[in-house]
Amino acid sequence: RAPPAGGRRASRHPPARLIATPRAVEGGASSVGPAVDGVDDTHRRERARPQLACPICLRAFVAGTTCARCARTFPTIDGNVLDLCLDAGGANGTYTDPPLRKSGTTLFQSEAIANVYENGWRQSFAWAGFPGESTEWEYAMEYVKAAGLGGGAGVLLDVSCGSGLFTRRFAACGEFSHVVASDYSSSMMRQTATYCDADVTTSSAVKDGTLSFVRADVGRLPFATGSVDVVHAGAAMHCWPSPSAAVVEIARVLRPGGVFVASTFMEPTSMLEDVFGAGAEAAAAPLAEAFVNSGVGTGGAFNQFWREKDLRDLTGMCGLEGFERRRSRQFILFRVNKPL
Repeated sequence: RAPPAGGRRASRHPPARLIATPRAVEGGASSVGPAVDGVDDTHRRERARPQLACPICLRAFVAGTTCARCARTFPTIDGNVLDLCLDAGGANGTYTDPPLRKSGTTLFQSEAIANVYENGWRQSFAWAGFPGESTEWEYAMEYVKAAGLGGGAGVLLDVSCGSGLFTRRFAACGEFSHVVASDYSSSMMRQTATYCDADVTTSSAVKDGTLSFVRADVGRLPFATGSVDVVHAGAAMHCWPSPSAAVVEIARVLRPGGVFVASTFMEPTSMLEDVFGAGAEAAAAPLAEAFVNSGVGTGGAFNQFWREKDLRDLTGMCGLEGFERRRSRQFILFRVNKPL
């Protein structure tokens, strides 16, 4: 299936090799040290590559090998997607987690949803104030550059990437030395790889080893501590079954000075400030709390709506700082930094 907007189809390439270059620390945890003593951080980021960790023990891990501690081998699926979820290769056997309270995560594992995500589904977010994919990406890049990142250096991790709508833009812009597309859904990862394969620029990035695909659980990211410069999550947090588990993992994998940029849906009373001005949202706080707690309107695609204060408190609780945001109706895009 061709992407909605892409170049001529290119042949599928072998998966990019993901590497880990950790130094041992007390307790055997994986930690990333400087590649060369005396080399400034910008120089290190220019040649950065994703540094993998076993999703079980978080020790250094190289794609295609077996974890020395856990004796787990994680397969490559659908040609070039490295599967680093706990259930990879059918390791879960007959075990399945208890059903989620809401079905947001389950819904996006559907092949049908993966196929229509860029063909009407994502565009329908305009009703909530989402500005369109191109403008949203530009806003995200403004936050990345404001943090002093990009410029052809560093690793960007696009979590809950869906069909790769933003992954392709990040990979094609030349602002990062490596982009990783990641989603829990095998269907979405397959669609992402297909769209990237069909576009000349992104297929070249796969061939050159600057774009790779990793199936991963955002609540247990298989990357070394402090090894990622930018984490992006576009219209995703409202679907996460445990946002606190996800954000603390994002904080862990970000290097000091790294940035987390995300968009999501706010609860409907947030629109009152757009209509009535400053103070209206605060006045409606009891109604907003009742609405959020009720779960009304979340349907099958959401686990929850958000209040801005909840996003501020969640990211602050997880050790991230400098909250900034853009808002329109129910749309919010925010950035937070990992402290230096």
